[in-house]
Amino acid sequence: MADQLQRKRLETEAVVIGYAMSRLDDAYLNARKCSTWTQAFSQAAHALSIRPTSLKNLRDEFDPIHPNSRQGWHKRPLRPNREQVLYQFREVSDDALLEFVAQTLARNTEATAEAIDSLAGETRPPAHNVAERLLTGRLAEEHFLTNSESIISVPKIDVIDLRQSACGFDFGVRHRPDWAIEVKGLKEARGGIQFTDREWTEAKRREENYWLVIVGNLSTKPFPRVIRNPRTVLDVSCKYQKSIAVVWQSIVSVSLRR
Repeated sequence: MADQLQRKRLETEAVVIGYAMSRLDDAYLNARKCSTWTQAFSQAAHALSIRPTSLKNLRDEFDPIHPNSRQGWHKRPLRPNREQVLYQFREVSDDALLEFVAQTLARNTEATAEAIDSLAGETRPPAHNVAERLLTGRLAEEHFLTNSESIISVPKIDVIDLRQSACGFDFGVRHRPDWAIEVKGLKEARGGIQFTDREWTEAKRREENYWLVIVGNLSTKPFPRVIRNPRTVLDVSCKYQKSIAVVWQSIVSVSLRR
């Protein structure tokens, strides 16, 4: 039983590393001081005592969801444990994800054990299809970037990409630091959307300067709808979910001498 749990933990660690490789892309290589993916696979495989090809396959599984140049395994749905990692790490910042990778590959299990054990013990995928939702969101974001001038009268060159900054919205606008743009996608003309607590809080703070762009009909002919100050327009309900939380901790001391 203990051996089985240890194997599941190791598999979960490898899935997280593959996810990080796909999501972070070049930032992963730079952070790990690797000049090629072959080197990165070898480095991580050595730390985890698995085959480099296993990590390549894991990275490729997540690639269709992330905006990198690789096509990945776009015709194969994610397995439940991959879906769980995608769900749990979706709101974790790039810095925190890179630190998780560093601690995992350094075999500092004290730092990562709680998260890994939680993921390894979770046998069911999230209630909703996170991979499909994120892919739909990515397509909506790409449509917005291509058509920002016709949608909100802002040329693409003036749009600032903030998707990885975890600031509560996807894009900013040069010369308008008060504007925040959040993009959501729908496969059809009607469907549900979700906001993180950070996004909803930012919408409350910015009011009319928070722009919600919903791109619907992505499965056929994309069509955008713009809502300013969505908190005053949308009827929403709040749900509470279990998720990995990141904390940065430190040991400090103060001197009592004057």
